[in-house]
Amino acid sequence: MQADALLTQDELDFIQNMQHSPQLNLADPVSSLLVNGDSRIQSLLTRLVANEQVTLQAQFNNQQISFPLQLVEDEFHALHLQLGSPEIYEDGPQLRPWRLSMEQPSPLRDAKGKASGLLVRDISFKGALLELRGLAQAPSRFDLFFAPAGLPPISLHGRLRRRIGPDLAAYDLSRSATDEVERLREYILQAHRQAHPELHAQVSS
Repeated sequence: MQADALLTQDELDFIQNMQHSPQLNLADPVSSLLVNGDSRIQSLLTRLVANEQVTLQAQFNNQQISFPLQLVEDEFHALHLQLGSPEIYEDGPQLRPWRLSMEQPSPLRDAKGKASGLLVRDISFKGALLELRGLAQAPSRFDLFFAPAGLPPISLHGRLRRRIGPDLAAYDLSRSATDEVERLREYILQAHRQAHPELHAQVSS
């Protein structure tokens, strides 16, 4: 190396390793939001997000995707706008959350991992259509775990909304713990990415 070189070979190697480190490439491409424009607009938007629920909405075919905006503080105590996990709705006579239809009904399990007589046919972040097997009647409520293949169990609290025929029932999941609902929302978002790769390819590009 030349005598007047600014960096040693070890320092250059270190910088190159840092640039190619997978840890530096894990940022979610839709997690942060850069707002350009008039500072008064930025200030107004920041105040709104701090005090009210503000969302960014998009239409795609017959679906409506709603991203909540959140304020996050960085290590320098500066505030930034960030996109939260989206809520996906289906258009129709009544707007309803997008439902993931399971290829095979997934049994809800108790705390010991034993399958209950309730199996998930369709699920959204707010509700589920359950199949009843070996049960004389649909329970009015349940506290069970949703654990399809490869997913750490998600604790769900369900309340019966209505019975649909002899072996199906609709349940409200909105009273489940907030962090568990967020995990369910993320699982459903991953499934939506697989079902609509063309949309998410556009979002991440």
